[in-house]
Amino acid sequence: MRLSASFHHVTARVAFFALLACGACALGGAAPAAPPPSTSRFIEMPPIDDGGKSSGAHAVTICLPAGYDATDRRYPVIYVLDGESAFLTREHDMRDAVGYELVHDQLVHEGLIEPAIFVAVHNSVDADGKPVRGNRRDDYCLTDQGAVMPTKANGYYDYLAHTIKPLIDATYRTRPEPVSTGITGFSAGGAGAFWMTYLHPETFGMGICQSPPFMAAWAGNELQAMLDDPKRPVPAVRLWMDAGSREFDFIYKDAYAAYRKLVAQGFRHGENIAFYTGHNHGHEKFDCNQRLRAALYFMLHTKTPTVTGEAIADMDAVDGGPITLARPTHVVLETVYDHGLRLTDGTVTFTSDNPKVAALTPTINELRPIAAGHTTVTATVGGRKIVQQVEVSAPAAQQLCRPTKTPIRIDGDLADWPSLPIVVDKPLHAGDVGAWHGPADLSYRFGCTYDAQFFYIAIQTTDDCLKSVPEKDPWFQDGVEVRLDARPDAERRYGQGANEFGDILLIALSPARAGETRAPYNAAKLPEGTKAVCVATPTGHNTEIAIPVAYLNKMAGTAWSAVRLNVVVNDVDEDYAGFRGDKLWWQPDWRTPDNTWGSGTFQRQAAAR
Repeated sequence: MRLSASFHHVTARVAFFALLACGACALGGAAPAAPPPSTSRFIEMPPIDDGGKSSGAHAVTICLPAGYDATDRRYPVIYVLDGESAFLTREHDMRDAVGYELVHDQLVHEGLIEPAIFVAVHNSVDADGKPVRGNRRDDYCLTDQGAVMPTKANGYYDYLAHTIKPLIDATYRTRPEPVSTGITGFSAGGAGAFWMTYLHPETFGMGICQSPPFMAAWAGNELQAMLDDPKRPVPAVRLWMDAGSREFDFIYKDAYAAYRKLVAQGFRHGENIAFYTGHNHGHEKFDCNQRLRAALYFMLHTKTPTVTGEAIADMDAVDGGPITLARPTHVVLETVYDHGLRLTDGTVTFTSDNPKVAALTPTINELRPIAAGHTTVTATVGGRKIVQQVEVSAPAAQQLCRPTKTPIRIDGDLADWPSLPIVVDKPLHAGDVGAWHGPADLSYRFGCTYDAQFFYIAIQTTDDCLKSVPEKDPWFQDGVEVRLDARPDAERRYGQGANEFGDILLIALSPARAGETRAPYNAAKLPEGTKAVCVATPTGHNTEIAIPVAYLNKMAGTAWSAVRLNVVVNDVDEDYAGFRGDKLWWQPDWRTPDNTWGSGTFQRQAAAR
């Protein structure tokens, strides 16, 4: 598939981007005025009064293209929602900002896109500089299905279109026509960027909507009804939509469905609409940043991108090629262009040539392992077939859970445990650790058992430097996380760690010192009767957990026969310079592509008679 000539000959290109951050700027009520003179590319404007139309006054940061003062050319404009962390500053580093200017400047340097002006519109803050409560919901959510009071989204659009934009167009050398004006958003801002482009083509001619939530609480029933209408006229706009594979259940599948509905309305894939799958991307700013290059190239390119190939891919896999299936995944057909542009073609359907090895759910393109072996997945495009090889690995080996012969007390003293047979004394992946020096630095052993009332877990951790305080969650310090899935086999073996405290039980603790009592994370959500302690020891910490058998039976729908378990111990030492410290997983994190179907399963061994 090639992009049509209209994709190349549009006279102005615009790209739009967004972040998840909330505002952090001083509040004021000054009427719109020209920005102060500056020798920097970045111009900071104080909050501009909104006349009560939106959640409050909004500060603005403008980023001019390099060499702006050396020419008299006019530029397209990109309006950035959640603009306070759009650019890299002293306050916002690579963890806290998307860094639009970096991606833009690199592409301009390579001669691949035309330069643009960025106008980053900050979120509103109160007199103390704190985000106004509900500001993003009020400004970005077209209709709020979960609140009694309506949002101010239409007023926010009016504020952007008739207060901010005229000021920018009067002050800078812009191309003010809709085809050269864009708005962008990430997450909630992505939903806002979508409807402001889709419903207001008279202002915004193009939009990049990154990780947009299309569930009713954000998109609203009114917009959903518009998307569901295949006869709705196609507005004169161009849209970019993307989402990460690790956002599947709460972002990706709804965004993908919306994209397909837009194609059904008459949007043309690769011309006035594009969808991009972020392979193994989550819901973070640095994931958003990784998709920006393709988004900007699609919107602002200086020559028609060249198709270099197309292939069926595992949406979680970073590398292409044959699919090794070790967990349920989703397959996508991707058209690859030069210079890193890769578009997901949502107009095709797939078939699995051997459903006894891997079954395919066509509506969401989920490929699920059934048995070890080989098969192929096929897509038909324009009368030609595209085939991908698939190898299904064997399920992970299972463990036995034997009944206890002695009573277990949940007190942190492990003397009543005869053995802790499972030893974890090295990381599964190098990326899990940054300052790990060996088993004496961090290691653990654990076991599980049961009786008529409880399922028990004990973890004995060796940690040479204890860093634990009551105020932090267990994953931000020394701590233990246990995840348990007790659902029926057909659901449990394929579980991916989603819906914690629903499908998956999370018990997370940090070690308490002598005289302290600490409750588990979100203790109120644990099954009634659950007991859990984590106590410091001279060599590290001990954890004991008792989960009511009644909970296991309820989740299984019958008397439990097996559970799936995973353990990770976190370590933050004085020598760690990273973000979250070292992590020693027993099994690969179920929430990642490293997950293996059935991993961590314990089969219940019946008590001897």
